[in-house]
Amino acid sequence: MRRAWFGLAALLLGTPVGAQPVYAPTPTTQPDYGDTPPVDYADPKAWMCRPGVDDGTCSANLDALAVDTQGNRTPAPYVAAKNPPVDCFYLYPTTSLDKTLYSDMVPDKEEKRAVHGQAARLGATCRVFAPIYHGLTMTALSWAATGKATGMDLEIPYRDALAAWRSYLAHDNKGRGVVLVGHSQGAMLVKRLLAEEFDGKPAQKLLVAAYLAGNPDLGSATFKSIKPCASTSDTGCIVAWSSYVEGTEGPRVFGHPPAGMSPLCVNPAAPGGGRAPIKAYLSKPSLAPESDPPYVETIGQLTAECVTDDKGAILSIRIEPGKYADLLALALEKMGSGRAAWGLHSLDISLVQGNMVDLIGTQSMAWVAKRK
Repeated sequence: MRRAWFGLAALLLGTPVGAQPVYAPTPTTQPDYGDTPPVDYADPKAWMCRPGVDDGTCSANLDALAVDTQGNRTPAPYVAAKNPPVDCFYLYPTTSLDKTLYSDMVPDKEEKRAVHGQAARLGATCRVFAPIYHGLTMTALSWAATGKATGMDLEIPYRDALAAWRSYLAHDNKGRGVVLVGHSQGAMLVKRLLAEEFDGKPAQKLLVAAYLAGNPDLGSATFKSIKPCASTSDTGCIVAWSSYVEGTEGPRVFGHPPAGMSPLCVNPAAPGGGRAPIKAYLSKPSLAPESDPPYVETIGQLTAECVTDDKGAILSIRIEPGKYADLLALALEKMGSGRAAWGLHSLDISLVQGNMVDLIGTQSMAWVAKRK
C-alpha cells in the first residue's frame, strides 16, 4: 500500500520542472532596463548548455519512473545520445525573477529550472545548445499587465537570440541538421528567426523541424516556404501548439492566427492529426522515497488532439478514464497557469516532452536519410 500511495502521489503532486511561472508581484515603480549590452556568444559563459559547457543544468539526473493508471511503477532511466546526428537550439520562456525589464546574463534558479526541465531531456536525441539572453522578465510581464509599461519590446531578446544563432552557425554547425525549440517568449523569438534566417534562405536546408510551444499567433501560411509538419517523417517543418484542458470555456490567450490566416496547431504526439496518447514528465514530490528518481512519466493518463474553433486552434488535453482520473484533473488544475484563459501554458512542453523526444528522433533519421 505504501508503494502504491507513492506512485499516486508522484502522479498527482509532481510539479513539472521547467514550468513557466505566470505571475509575479506587480512592481510599484517601473523597473529599469538593466544592463543590456550586446553579447559575445563566442564566450562559453554566454551559454547555459552546449557541448563542453554545462554547470549541471543539462546534465543533472533525468531518470524517471513510468506510472500507469493503476499505479504500477516501471523504471525509465534517461540515456543521453552518444553521437546524435543533429543539434537542438533552444530558447527558454519568460522565467527570470530579476527586478529589471530585461534579465541579466547570470541565470537565476528559474531560468536554470526552465532549461533543465524543458531542454535537457532533448539530449536523448540531439546535442543541446541553450544560450543565455537578455529576456523580458516576470517583473516586466507584471508591469505590462498594469498597462503602464513603456519602451518594452522583444528587440533586445531577439538581438541576442540572433547573435547566438549566428555564432552557433559559424562555429558549431558544420552542416548538421538543427531542431529549433522555443516556449512562450522563446517561441516568439524562434518564429522571428525562422522568418528572417530560414524561410526561403540557404539555412532552411539545415532545418530538421521547429517546435513552437505556446503557439505565438501562428497561422498555416505564416511562412512562405516552411510548412506545418504533417507526418512523423516530415522534415524542415513546424510543430506548434498551445495546451488547454478539453472543454475549457471562455476567452483564450493563445492559439490565435494572424488576420486572414487559418489557425495552426500540430500535435507532437500525432502530427498527421487525430487524438493520441501523450507522455508527460513531472518532477517527483517530496513525499516520494528518497531512492526514487527525480521524474515521473505518466503512462495512459492523457491524450491530446488539435481542435479548431472560432477562437483559433489549441491542443486539447483529455484526461482518460482510469483509477486516478478525477485526482489527475485536480492536479492539472493546480499545476496549470492559474487562469482559464492561459490554459495549461506553463505545462506546454512538460505534457508532451516524451512525444517531442520520439518525434525529433524520427525526424532526425529522416533528415539524415534525405541528405545521403
